Amino acid sequence: MSIFEPEGLWEAVRERMERPGAIGWLLLIPIVGALAVAIAVEMGVRVFTTEWNAVLGYSARPDDDGARLRLLWVALALAPFVQAAAGLLILPLYGRRRRARAALAVAVVGTMPLYAAGLSLVLLPGIIVVLVAFFVSFAWWTTGACQLLEVPRGDGAEFVTVTVLAASSALFLCSTALPF
Repeated sequence: MSIFEPEGLWEAVRERMERPGAIGWLLLIPIVGALAVAIAVEMGVRVFTTEWNAVLGYSARPDDDGARLRLLWVALALAPFVQAAAGLLILPLYGRRRRARAALAVAVVGTMPLYAAGLSLVLLPGIIVVLVAFFVSFAWWTTGACQLLEVPRGDGAEFVTVTVLAASSALFLCSTALPF
C-alpha cells in the first residue's frame, strides 16, 4: 500500500464498514482529531508569541477566553461531515447513487493525514507538514471516492475538488456567523 495510492486502505475500510461500530468510529475520529489539532495550535500560539519573533511579524495572540480554540475545534470536527454532505449532493451528477455511510468514510478517513499532521502546528514551521498532508489527503479522498463511491477514475479529482471547496466555503461562511 502506497501513501499516495492507498487502494489497500480503502479495501480495509470497505470491510470495516460492514462490522458493527463503524459509524461510531467515523463520528469519533473527527471529534478527537480536531480537538488534538486545536490544542496543538493553541499551545503553539501560547509558546510562539510576538515576544518570541516580533522582527518577522509573527503576531498571534493567546486565546484568553478559549473562543479561538472552540471555533477551530468545531470547524475541524465538522469539516469531514460537511464534505461528505457535499459529496452526497453531487454524486448523482456523476451517475452514482447516494451512499451516506461510504461518503462519510471517504471524508473521515481521507482527513486523517491532516489530523495527524496538525499536531505539528505546535511549532510554526509545522504548516509545511500540514501542506504536505493536504496533498496526501487529497490523494486519499480521490482514491476513496473512486473505490467506495464508484466515481469514475477520470472524474475523481474534480469530485474531490468540488467537495473540498463546498465544505470549506460553507464552514467559512458559518464561522463568521457563529458567536464562538
